[in-house]
Amino acid sequence: MMPTKQKVYKKVYDAACSDLRKLDQEERFVTAGLTYIKTETGFAADIHYFDEIIRLTVPDFTFKSSKGVNITLVARIILLHYILKASGAPLGGDKIPYEDIQGLRHYYPVFEQRVLRPLQSAFGYNRQVFIDAGIALGGRRDEYGDGSFTLHALPRVPITFILWEGDEEFPPSVRTLFDPSITGYLPLEDIVVISKLASTRILKEARALSMDEVME
Repeated sequence: MMPTKQKVYKKVYDAACSDLRKLDQEERFVTAGLTYIKTETGFAADIHYFDEIIRLTVPDFTFKSSKGVNITLVARIILLHYILKASGAPLGGDKIPYEDIQGLRHYYPVFEQRVLRPLQSAFGYNRQVFIDAGIALGGRRDEYGDGSFTLHALPRVPITFILWEGDEEFPPSVRTLFDPSITGYLPLEDIVVISKLASTRILKEARALSMDEVME
């Protein structure tokens, strides 16, 4: 029997597939900044998703990773929501923290617990591992805090992660910044989800880098 949470995800996923079937898919791909080709039965679009490329085919809705890894149902939902929501708004302007995104201030405690605290615990006193993990995921190094980088979670969804290391006086702190256009590319509830997916990838990459050092 499918767990209740998975049933909910499946319902959301099916709705997203149905919505995309009804739309001009070429227009959606262009607006989302995707490259695509026509196939005998529909389209195949490439979605840059962190450090991999996801090939989405429609109308059969298959998802294949360039890394050959499994693509979770949650990730598939995020990818479809991105295509459905994409406004085509240009990136730029002053980056904003999660709590300054309109409609999300009250959800900051949840965001902090799910996204920021795991990073603070893992990297609070080791900025180099934090930076190395971000760069290994294709991130671009930035100049905020004691260490920072920007990941492109999706073609038009950059997320900047900033670390201030802890010391004798102050505890460590991690913050995130988003492009103001993010609400034109993802539903509000998906912003914490994509940020959690990013946080998990950073932690996983750091563990992989640590194992590589042990093996050398």
